[in-house]
Amino acid sequence: MKYSQVVSVAAGAALLVLYGNFVAVFVGAGLLAGATGLEIGIFVLQFLKMAAVVSVKRLRNFPSVNIVDIVGGELVVLLPGLVISDFVFGVQSAPSLMVQILLAWIAGVAVFGTPFAVYRLGRAMIRGEVLLAVLPSAVFLSELMILLVAGANAAASSSLGLPGLSRAILLVGTGVGAVGAQVSGLMVIPPLVLLYVSLLLYALAPGDATKPAGLRGLAAAALLATAVTYICAYAAVSFSVSLTYVVLPSALVSSSVIWWAAREV
Repeated sequence: MKYSQVVSVAAGAALLVLYGNFVAVFVGAGLLAGATGLEIGIFVLQFLKMAAVVSVKRLRNFPSVNIVDIVGGELVVLLPGLVISDFVFGVQSAPSLMVQILLAWIAGVAVFGTPFAVYRLGRAMIRGEVLLAVLPSAVFLSELMILLVAGANAAASSSLGLPGLSRAILLVGTGVGAVGAQVSGLMVIPPLVLLYVSLLLYALAPGDATKPAGLRGLAAAALLATAVTYICAYAAVSFSVSLTYVVLPSALVSSSVIWWAAREV
């Protein structure tokens, strides 16, 4: 197996473990129980759309922005229509229907859209795409997975069903809800460590490279940066200091060094 394939499989496996935790809580808590017919319909619609995208090669290879258009297509049609119905025709049920559609859509995309996003990331890594495209996507997906696990656990605890899942995801995502209270460290730390190592290896030797010159020096620098970041985070927590004040100086220094080394002569 090629280097790029090993790294991409490891990264994908780490993300899928986190996704599996989310699905296990989702199914075990019976979050679909008690959902309205409209909520079930919007939820199933997300499955049908993602099934079509996965089944048709042309759709599967669409740029990400086009996939987003497909996923959110019904929101562009239904929500403005309900707003017009409320203001023009005085349909009193319109606000309630809007909430049901939005919350069911969020839950449906979380369940059915996330695996496809992991597939696209793995494919990008196998193809050796640039770090500017791969690393932000991987970091975003890892944060999204933690958010989904936290939301599912919160929804299971509150017994609010499908709408509770979407509300919990929104609350945790906006910082209102606490992630730590809903996510077990043993549940997320091993796959996140595996993901970090995979991304580190990809950053050091993207594509099909095996052992580029200076790999040991680059790896040592990356591990040193990781250690410094961990120490800064631990110090911030221990001394109740804002992490921003601890990390910002080193971030500015490192950014300046990178700019100086990469500037055009």
